[in-house]
Amino acid sequence: MKPTAHLLAIAGLAWLPGPAQAAAAPATPPPAPASAASAPDHPHRARAIEIRAARVRGLAEQMNQPAADLKQACRFESDITTPPPPGLVSLSFDDGPEPGATEAILALLDKHQIPASFFLIAAKAQRHPELAALVKAHPLALVGNHSWSHPNFHDIPAAKQSSEVDRSDTALAALEAPKLFRYPYGNSSCETNAELQRRGYRIVGWHVDSCDWAFDKTGSIDAHEAKICGVDKANREHFVDHVVSAVKARKGGIVLMHEIHPNTLAKLDTLIERLLAEGFRFAPLTDPAFEASLR
Repeated sequence: MKPTAHLLAIAGLAWLPGPAQAAAAPATPPPAPASAASAPDHPHRARAIEIRAARVRGLAEQMNQPAADLKQACRFESDITTPPPPGLVSLSFDDGPEPGATEAILALLDKHQIPASFFLIAAKAQRHPELAALVKAHPLALVGNHSWSHPNFHDIPAAKQSSEVDRSDTALAALEAPKLFRYPYGNSSCETNAELQRRGYRIVGWHVDSCDWAFDKTGSIDAHEAKICGVDKANREHFVDHVVSAVKARKGGIVLMHEIHPNTLAKLDTLIERLLAEGFRFAPLTDPAFEASLR
């Protein structure tokens, strides 16, 4: 078993404190783009740095604590270990709504006639109600809850966690969305699991992490982040190849991506076409085939 210090050395990182808050966005969104590639370039570098740091800390914790203890503490329930329905893919996008990006993704759903889920940060949905309404109205889109302000639930007390769920639940109620919740950074807790279950939510993790935050800066991923994300050396400069390879390895599954990363949007059309060419079919998270993947 490797000590935490050694894992941090492998990743070439030091722990960076502080959860990200919902990123500010322009008050008035641009007209809906014709394709994802035309979406604006919002850097959101702080969020990528915090995802990286949270991932390193989580890996260290998982390597240094018995699996039974971690399961009892409910800390890492977003990595789905049960197999997905064979041949089925469900795309999911976190951290929206994002002006320009939300419209671009919806346009690609129309183009390919495939469904996807949008896990919205409620504070952003409140700032951009017109975008949240677009997602709600789209026949191929599902709205999910991604907390009020996107804190790391491992870093805040139970009372604050409860407030995050309560505020987001209230803010998103008008969207009449299915009760689907995804933890920021995938970091769960027993207390919030119980709160979500009391409110009728299902917790949604992922089978495949696209690690789009790591590819976003240059379109490639460095060696340190490749180790964090489990990206094969051959795919370090190929985001689409990484995701397709990971989906093929799992034979389908729920794919985690983010609205806020321009590289993701620029490559999304190609990614969908590649997965379709590989014979995968797309289904919403509410499809009964994904029931066993939800908690």
